[in-house]
Amino acid sequence: MWGWMRGYGNLYAGQQPNWNQYDTLGYGYFTYYSINESLNMAMKLPGNAHVYPQNNTIVFTGTQVNLVVIAMMRDDAEHMFNTTAPSYSHGDVFVIYGLINPTIVVSAGAIIHITFINLDDDMYHNFVITTAPPPYPYNVMPYIGMYGGMGPQMMLYMRWLPPANYNSGYAYGYQYTVSLNLPGTYWYICTYPGHAEGGMYGKLIVVGG
Repeated sequence: MWGWMRGYGNLYAGQQPNWNQYDTLGYGYFTYYSINESLNMAMKLPGNAHVYPQNNTIVFTGTQVNLVVIAMMRDDAEHMFNTTAPSYSHGDVFVIYGLINPTIVVSAGAIIHITFINLDDDMYHNFVITTAPPPYPYNVMPYIGMYGGMGPQMMLYMRWLPPANYNSGYAYGYQYTVSLNLPGTYWYICTYPGHAEGGMYGKLIVVGG
């Protein structure tokens, strides 16, 4: 089932992932991060994260996962982090601990603490988790809806973060926490029209029982 804390009911019955919401920033939905702080956070690898650049994968062990995700242009990300984007990525990308749109592997039931920061200077972005697989159409929301593709409270994080302001040195970000109890393959995407279609997505694999 898709279950939510704080009284949120099930999206529909059946053997579906269980998304548990533990944190929100409230209805303000974003906070400010200095751009330098954001880059430092993006490269501060947690002790339980194991990075495999050869296959663009990050494996997390344990029950607590800290995931710092930044959004930026592909060319900027490749230059800044000295890495190569997947061949399917043609525009904006996610960067997670030095890898672009990596496959993330976590254990079932692990508490995933997500910090998402938009470092793009001219585009809006978000970071949401779904069961709907690629390829994605230009308008991705109806496609996700056909799959019943996310828990109801994930809608809070569908809202797009404004571009970073490099003149002021600050970027916008938000935090949330989710737990995926059912093993399987999920996807993280940006739902801004055309972004997932252009390759702004990655795979999230939940293992164990």
